[in-house]
Amino acid sequence: MDIGGRSLYLECHGEGTPTVILEAGLTGDHRTWERVVPALSEDTRVCSYDRANIRPSDPAPKPRTTLDMVEDLDALLAAASVEPPYVLVGFSFGGLVTQQYAATNPDDVAGIVLVESNHPEEAQQFEEHLTPEQISLDREEVQSNPEGVDVFASLEQVQAAGPMPEVPLVVVTAGRSEGWPPGWDPQIFDALRAEQQEELAGLVPGGRQVIAEESGHHVPAEQPAVIIEAVRSVIMAGG
Repeated sequence: MDIGGRSLYLECHGEGTPTVILEAGLTGDHRTWERVVPALSEDTRVCSYDRANIRPSDPAPKPRTTLDMVEDLDALLAAASVEPPYVLVGFSFGGLVTQQYAATNPDDVAGIVLVESNHPEEAQQFEEHLTPEQISLDREEVQSNPEGVDVFASLEQVQAAGPMPEVPLVVVTAGRSEGWPPGWDPQIFDALRAEQQEELAGLVPGGRQVIAEESGHHVPAEQPAVIIEAVRSVIMAGG
């Protein structure tokens, strides 16, 4: 789909409103959601896409940030005549894109589901417990992603984005930790991660958290039924 000199890959299934917009994690693509789309598309229209620099979408100048991604998504939805209201579903880094989009376009959003989402303040909170060497290694690894995303600038942008719209919100959190880099104290970082997930549920009055008890980080692949139920509950609550 052409968005003005570049093309982004988009696929939509089903009919109805609100439209569910699925946002993959860092370097992920629309196939992230292949175990989620069939069930949800029985209920309403569901759209997934590939961001710039994720094939088959076209490349775009690097580095990229969440603000760039929101601008692209706005253009993509307009080009495809996918009208609001939207229920936004973001996995991992895609949760940051979802938060940025919701804060930027509050009137277009009918509900939000954050699946194992990054927390906007996680870098500061994590780095309080790391050595300078660990911080340097972590930042180098995170910033070298092939999607060309400046993750730390994106975290700052989401922090500055303003409040979420007061719409139904469900935070889906993995029940199983998949560990941390060498030298990171699992007890400290598991506790921090748990607190951050609870805080995400508090972004909106009435937001709630659901634990995917049998899943690690990759909930869309490991326990898709939890996401499907979360999205359906958000649609029902917003109806």
